[in-house]
Amino acid sequence: VPDKPYCILTFLLKHGRLPAYKSNGYFNDKLLMLKLTERNAVMHKMVDKYDARSYVAARIGDEYLVPLIGVYSDPDEVDFESLPDRFALKPTNGAQLNLICKNKNTLNWEKSSAQIRKWLRRNPYKRTREWPYKDLEPRFIIEEYIEDSKGNTFDYKFWCFNGKPKIVQVDVDRFGSHKRNFYWAVTFEYIKDLKITYEHTNDPLIKPQNYDKMLEISSELSRNFKFLRVDLYNIDGKIYFGELTFYPGNCNEKIWPLKYEKIIGDFLEV
Repeated sequence: VPDKPYCILTFLLKHGRLPAYKSNGYFNDKLLMLKLTERNAVMHKMVDKYDARSYVAARIGDEYLVPLIGVYSDPDEVDFESLPDRFALKPTNGAQLNLICKNKNTLNWEKSSAQIRKWLRRNPYKRTREWPYKDLEPRFIIEEYIEDSKGNTFDYKFWCFNGKPKIVQVDVDRFGSHKRNFYWAVTFEYIKDLKITYEHTNDPLIKPQNYDKMLEISSELSRNFKFLRVDLYNIDGKIYFGELTFYPGNCNEKIWPLKYEKIIGDFLEV
């Protein structure tokens, strides 16, 4: 099935409506249009989790990169015994697939290797039709596991429009009881009624002391793009780069209530 009808069908199944950005001005509808028309070779590098490291280092410096243990094409290349007790393993050519190890002694590497090989055989582009992932080399990276002194790894996802952060999504306990809050990016004012997929935390989060630096980094990395989500971590004041995303949720995550589809859509110029 060609990309356009495939994407329109999946959009209809997820949202219960056909995309109509010209008439409704909704964010996901506009983003789908970009998904079907944006073609810039640098986007391949930006979404590849290994190549993105050099892209980010050139733009803001390598001090914001999570320490890398290695990049591999097959689990047999990994010297499991030399790995630290805790690490994060991620395929480089897709999203939503991660192996988070907090205790190597409890990990069955043989079983994990079989799962990793399945991931490497997948073609993320065929599943989502996101052009930046097309023809990426199937590999995986292993990075050091990071968390703050309280055992948290909050994931700050800045929604940037033409290089300007407008909203920040904060994901908490992603691999446990996943919660998600939204804030206006510049003021860090809690948007208590905005919801996408996951429930809010019980209490609003505290703005990091070096939050302005996070805004600066997000702005720099998203320059020259109509929309880009820049993911960062803040570990006891140390900022780390996470990943870059052009089409959150593959344009198929419902924004609730619907009024925010229009409010956020107004930020996106197409």
